[in-house]
Amino acid sequence: MLATRDLRNSEARATRVLESIGDAVLVTDVNARVLSMNPVAERLTGWSLTDARGLGLDEVFRILDETTRQPIESPAEKVRRLRTVVGLANHTILVRRDGAEISIDDSGAPVFDENGKLTGVVLVFRDINERRSAERERSAIANQLSLVMDAITDGVLCLDRSWKVIYRNPRALEILQTTGELTGRQFWEAFPEARFEGSPYVEHYYRAMDKGIPGRFEAFYPGPRQAWFSVVVQPADYGIVVFFRDVTHQRREAEALRDREARLNAIYSTSLDYIGLLSPDGTLIDCNSASLDFAGSTRADVVGKHFASTPWFAATPGAPELVHRAIARANSGEMFRSELPLIRPNGETLLFDFSLTPVRDANGAVVFLVPEGRDITEVKRTEAALLQSEKLAAVGRLASSIAHEINNPLESVMNLIYLARHAPPADAERYLEIADQEIRRVSIIANQTLRFHKQASKPQAATSADLFSTVMSIYEGRLRNARVRVEKRFRTDEPVICFQGDVRQVLNNLVGNALEAMPFGGRLLIRSRKGRDWKTSRPGLVLTIADNGAGIPAAVQKRIFDAFFTTKGTAGNGLGLWVCQEIVDRHHGRLRVRSTQRPGRNGTTFTFFLPFDPACD
Repeated sequence: MLATRDLRNSEARATRVLESIGDAVLVTDVNARVLSMNPVAERLTGWSLTDARGLGLDEVFRILDETTRQPIESPAEKVRRLRTVVGLANHTILVRRDGAEISIDDSGAPVFDENGKLTGVVLVFRDINERRSAERERSAIANQLSLVMDAITDGVLCLDRSWKVIYRNPRALEILQTTGELTGRQFWEAFPEARFEGSPYVEHYYRAMDKGIPGRFEAFYPGPRQAWFSVVVQPADYGIVVFFRDVTHQRREAEALRDREARLNAIYSTSLDYIGLLSPDGTLIDCNSASLDFAGSTRADVVGKHFASTPWFAATPGAPELVHRAIARANSGEMFRSELPLIRPNGETLLFDFSLTPVRDANGAVVFLVPEGRDITEVKRTEAALLQSEKLAAVGRLASSIAHEINNPLESVMNLIYLARHAPPADAERYLEIADQEIRRVSIIANQTLRFHKQASKPQAATSADLFSTVMSIYEGRLRNARVRVEKRFRTDEPVICFQGDVRQVLNNLVGNALEAMPFGGRLLIRSRKGRDWKTSRPGLVLTIADNGAGIPAAVQKRIFDAFFTTKGTAGNGLGLWVCQEIVDRHHGRLRVRSTQRPGRNGTTFTFFLPFDPACD
């Protein structure tokens, strides 16, 4: 009875100990059938001891591999096979009776009797859900961090306090172009070129390592790489973290940009043209030195003001209004250009070739306006002098033609008078009648000459017949002697408003050139018709002078309207067609040329368009 009582007491103590253990405990017999479970094991498995007792361990204690989801060998079977304490594999899941899953770890131990015979197995296991969740979270964070480190464009190095590289991302190897693995190497041995007098690498790395002070710098690495690096160094518990990138290309581009800016600024500052920069609303942002000299202003006097209110336009009536119109046009995307006379504060008037050009961004929006002004006062004076010179030359050529035309009838008159003095009265009267006709011809030539160079103060009406008759009368004798056949066709008698003397000068030049192109005779076509300007559609008079002479080479056609360009050698001054073009432009007309040297079709045609309305300057 005492032994029985002691046994019951011992079993009761064992049961109390088993129930007080914080881990789950499950006891099986030698055949892996459940004998006992403590409350923790009941809670984790979802089985009560009453329901589980006598059942096989595999039914009560179902375990799977977390990754493969395959069943794991029963720990009781493993203990029976190895007859020693065994542990579960990592990442083991216990499937509860209700199907829920719990991450566990456990161990199994054999139970021997006093004879060393295996009598059962004791399993001890615990819930590690929270630990596995934390492990999975840490693993996910580590994976994400690894992906970030692999993807960033910066190189990353982690150094411990002995200056050993404990981590590097793939980009670090690409940037540094090192041979072999960096991890595990001593940093200063791997990169000895980073140590030099005044090295920012040494300064910032040691300050971060020893004092925990982060740093940021750009520095040249003088080793084989010969590169510029942008570096950020951060202190860490284990040492330092270095982020770096190769900025050699950006440094070179920045230096090139600075060089370009310096060159452009030198051009901008030293240019003799007046150059500025405006915002789209017309506010002056900047201007160069030449423009400031115009009115004796400083940059502070003009920057920030509306362009129309600056001293450049203040003394010139109507100039501010023109500037406002120019800004409006430039903001619509059009370039404005005009010759603009401006009065300086000292009263001097200068003529400018003024333009206002819009500057667009990548989307096509106007972001700046660039005003430019070039002083063309002297150029215009020179052009006026050249025009006057050509007019005098034209007078000389005209005088030569008139002298030739008058000489023949005067010689005839002298001969006829001589004959009349020595002839009978009847013949003398006939000789004097012929002499009278020749005198009248001289008078007509003189009157036409006066009309040719008589210039009115304002434009006047003239028909094509009026304009051509004066010119053709001057060349009458030359046409007859040169065996040139003139074909006239006037299809309109509607007058144009023009400066007749200037227009006759153009026609005289074109007819004279046509005659020079036909030294052995030919055809000269003189025509007029109504037409329209192909650019503006304005109606007007089209005058045509065509010949079947030698023609003009294509290379020469491109330059015939240039000043001083001539193919006549010392016989020409190269101003005739240039002056013609100036006169045509002043009348807002157009002068075009077509020419060919093809055999059988050779010749040149000049087309002179004059608008009917009085639009000449």
